[in-house]
Amino acid sequence: MKRIPIEPSFAAWRRAARALLRQGVEPSQIEWVESGNKAAAHSGDDGNGSATGQVVQSSAASAAERVSSATAADVPNAEPACTAAGSVGTGASAAPAIPRELLSWLKTAACVRAADRWALLYRVLWRWTRGERTVLDLNDPDGSLLDQRIRAIEHETEDLLTLTLFRRRDPSMGPPEFVGWYEPHHDLLERAAVRFAARMGDSTWMLATPHGAVFWNGMLLRIDQPGAEEYEQTTQALPASAMTGEAVTSMPTEALWLAYYASAFNGAPLPVPLRYWRMPPAGPPLPARLARERSRLGAQSAAVTVPPTPPVEYSAMTPPLIEPTGPLATCRRCALWRNAKQAVAGIGPAHAAIMVVGEQPGEYENQHGEPLTGPAGQLLDAVLARAGLKRETLYLTYAVKHYKWETLAQQRIHRTPVRREVEACQYWLEKELARIAPRVVVTLGATALKALTGAHINLSEYLGQTIAHDGRLIVPAWHPSYALGMADATLRDDVVAAIVTAFSRAAALAADG
Repeated sequence: MKRIPIEPSFAAWRRAARALLRQGVEPSQIEWVESGNKAAAHSGDDGNGSATGQVVQSSAASAAERVSSATAADVPNAEPACTAAGSVGTGASAAPAIPRELLSWLKTAACVRAADRWALLYRVLWRWTRGERTVLDLNDPDGSLLDQRIRAIEHETEDLLTLTLFRRRDPSMGPPEFVGWYEPHHDLLERAAVRFAARMGDSTWMLATPHGAVFWNGMLLRIDQPGAEEYEQTTQALPASAMTGEAVTSMPTEALWLAYYASAFNGAPLPVPLRYWRMPPAGPPLPARLARERSRLGAQSAAVTVPPTPPVEYSAMTPPLIEPTGPLATCRRCALWRNAKQAVAGIGPAHAAIMVVGEQPGEYENQHGEPLTGPAGQLLDAVLARAGLKRETLYLTYAVKHYKWETLAQQRIHRTPVRREVEACQYWLEKELARIAPRVVVTLGATALKALTGAHINLSEYLGQTIAHDGRLIVPAWHPSYALGMADATLRDDVVAAIVTAFSRAAALAADG
């Protein structure tokens, strides 16, 4: 058994894995041991183990360019499928190059804080280089676990980007203008940092987590991930001079991180001990998001045309979809049926003027078999009443017919379907659209909108508008579950009002049809 100590970073694992593959060492012969300092792996270690942080020079205008390259590196489907990203060898002979798409998947899965993360990555890589293409199939144990972890990271990254609350500070106190903190389950800070810079624009801000912090002063993006020795420090009081000019805050953690922010761009970082927190105080969402909300007030009521859905490009790693051989209840086109109690079919009048497409069944719908009858469905009933519509006049269905979930803290947690799962259910959705022939389709959430228009359409860009696509009128709306998950009552009421407006518009369009 080889004991391989590595810094807990994908770069360190990749170097070790390349050497082990050249030597032909099997996964069962390796014990991966995390050691050292993750910050050193990403930001350059000075030789004595101290983390110096990562500083990225840029301007606010170029933040969007950085996020494009970062997204291509972090999002699995953004990479070319068959580009050689690195060569490995077995023994004296060289093995085939590893596709960038596979490396991108492995890099995403490496963010999961799990004891076996490096072992899983090496096992998948080993089997791939041995010609076992089924290792990426969702029916394969390793492929299924890899996919589950990738989706968990993608889901939590989106949560971090969309749910983080920022507090605006008094301008007289100086930068940063916004302060926010979040508690991710996994190592997401570096992955999300550049995308945050693009979203926050010129505002100076700081985002802190229990495992590091991101700082933006309008020109520089700094990512600090303190070493393990700093996590073990006990809480200590800051000197009175550390927060000169700062008002007393309700969160001691904020004071600690503000001092850390001040040091990030003015010399070496201070060894500030990390605090552990659960929830930030109430505050505004991202400044960029507020701007988008304001811009939607002036959205045109006329239908806009979106480009045709681009053809789907698959690589040799993409397993083929299984053709249906029976009714929906027997569908095996993707692996979601394994963990769901039943497929939830659409319900409603045979020729309803309005079709409502949700994302997927929830826990309640999975147990009872009727769409939109759980907590989100109850909120939908209230929305329909305000819009002057009745549930029995609508055809209700889902873009994905099986409930997708994973266990977290002994509870079932909803997980967003991936593109391949949406494509697998496209067969059933198209049959419903052809059979019902609705005049208007209301899509609830981003997944449903993409199922109707293609993966290149973003919900935030078309809220408040009507889309003409493929001979159909589509009215995008928030999913009711999005409103249910909002802690701020004012924002929640705004989201519900936006959903009511969408259904009112759909009713008017259906009446005019």
